Amino acid sequence: MDSNHFFTGRECMGKAERLMPPGLRLHWFPRLGSTNVLSLEEAWPQGTVIAADSQDRGRGRLGRVWQSPPGLNLYFSLVFYPSLPRQNWGGFSLAAGVALGQALIPFLPEIGLKWPNDLLASGGKLGGILLEASGDKLVAGIGLNVNQRSFPPELNARSLLICTGKEWRRDRLLALLAAAVNSGLNLWDQGRSEQVLSQWRKLDIVLGKPVTAARGREAICGQALDVGPEGQLIVEDDSGVRHFLRSGEVTLKGPKA
Repeated sequence: MDSNHFFTGRECMGKAERLMPPGLRLHWFPRLGSTNVLSLEEAWPQGTVIAADSQDRGRGRLGRVWQSPPGLNLYFSLVFYPSLPRQNWGGFSLAAGVALGQALIPFLPEIGLKWPNDLLASGGKLGGILLEASGDKLVAGIGLNVNQRSFPPELNARSLLICTGKEWRRDRLLALLAAAVNSGLNLWDQGRSEQVLSQWRKLDIVLGKPVTAARGREAICGQALDVGPEGQLIVEDDSGVRHFLRSGEVTLKGPKA
C-alpha cells in the first residue's frame, strides 16, 4: 500500500476510479465545500462515492471543522439507501468504523475505535466518520489523515505517514476503504448487527474503562460497559444507573484518548 510515488489531484483519483470494485462509482472533484453536502443535495444513486482533493467547509460531528488541506489526505462520502426502517439506522456509524478499522489493521495493528465515530492510532486521532441522512438516503462521510506530516498541537491528530513512516498511495487507499465501508453498511443493513458489534468490541478503546460522557449539557461520569443492539454506548454512572447513549461525546478519564 505504501509507495515512493506521491500521486496528487486528478492523477491520483483517476487511478482510484479504475480501482473501484463493481457497484461503486467515483466522482472526484479537485475542491468542494463538503463531500457530504454534495452527496445529500444531489440525487446520486446507490454506491456513489464523492471524493475531493480538498474541502473548504469540511465538517466533523457536533458542527466541528474538519481540516481538509489539498493533496495529502482522503475526504470522501458514500451514498447508501438502507432497507432497514429509519429507527434502526443508529448502528451504521459503528458498521462503518469497524469496516475502516479492519481494512487498516493489517497495515496499522494499533488502530482503535472510539464511540461513536473516531479512528485512533499512536495516541491521536487518525480519522472520523460523519453519517447524515436525507429522506431514504444515508451518507457516510469519511475523513482520513494519510500523508500529512504535522498538525496543530491542539488537534492531537495523527496520519498514516506519521504512524508508519511511509507515504501512502491515496488512489489504492480510497478504493480499499470505499469498498470496505460499503460492505460494512450492507452488513448492518442485512440484519447482521451482532457480527458488527462483536467486531466493534474488539477494536473499541473505551469499553471497560472510566469515562465522562457529554450528552447535551449533561455530563455522565462512570464506566463504559458495552455497546447496545442499536449501537448505543452503555455507561453505568457512579451511582449505578445505566445510560444508553445514542449520541454524545465520550472521553476517557485520566490520560487523554
